[in-house]
Amino acid sequence: MYFESREMFNVTYSIDMLRLKTYISFQDFSEIQFRFDTCWEPFVKAKYTSARLESFFYNYNIEIEEGQSFWFGFMHNTERRAEDITEYNLTIEFNPNKLKDNKILMYMFKFGREWLIKSCDIACDIPVSILDIVYDKGRKKSVKLVSNGFDDKTIYIGKGDKRVKIYNKKKESHLDIAGDLTRIEVTKEFDDFPVSKIKLFNIADDIFPCLYINKYIYSLSDYEDKTLLAIIYALESGFDFNMLTRRYKEKISKLYEGGQQIRFRGSPATDVFRQVIFHYFIGGGKEYRSRQRFI
Repeated sequence: MYFESREMFNVTYSIDMLRLKTYISFQDFSEIQFRFDTCWEPFVKAKYTSARLESFFYNYNIEIEEGQSFWFGFMHNTERRAEDITEYNLTIEFNPNKLKDNKILMYMFKFGREWLIKSCDIACDIPVSILDIVYDKGRKKSVKLVSNGFDDKTIYIGKGDKRVKIYNKKKESHLDIAGDLTRIEVTKEFDDFPVSKIKLFNIADDIFPCLYINKYIYSLSDYEDKTLLAIIYALESGFDFNMLTRRYKEKISKLYEGGQQIRFRGSPATDVFRQVIFHYFIGGGKEYRSRQRFI
């Protein structure tokens, strides 16, 4: 299920999507094209050109087998094209958990003098039903709920950098496992972070959403505030936490922070991200594992 993973406080971290870019010559791209036009042609699900300003001119959708695919584009349409320009943008987007160290993917990484990290999806898996999760959207304005009934639903919080997606991973991937499994995906965007400086890479704690498990254990003091008690009952029945007033949000948060808050940490996410990069670019990560210890 995972290419690389780390666990802390009952949360399993992995990298679910990675977007990398480099610059290569048209001659190098012609070599890549030749491969996909000949021996790797059966894996080409689609290839096309696009003139849209926000897109790449050359685009390839590659499918190794069902569920194992990646995309790459060459020569972004915002790039100036002239005789004095010898290299253009080559970008690859893929899921390490599904493709792992596929030989075609590893072949692509041989091109380019330096690879740059554009974005990644940090996957956080918890053995909790999505129906038992209370989320605080914080300062994010955009929230979207897509529901097919009961626990088959997806929650989108925010847009752009640090956007969050919460969904039923067990149902989405048809996993034959006991218990529940909910995935929280956080998308982190970067300003061309060099792979060569991966030792300096860190993921902060504050990129993760504020989530609580909706299984509050009542104490005798809780019965003194009947309104607060009614709100807790409402939340357990599916009422949206984000519709509460600021005062009651603060009160409920204090109650939940004791044992109901899901504790996300940047350190295991950082560790697993570095390990994935080392696997692709530095001999399977063996050197990294011999020097580092997971805390």
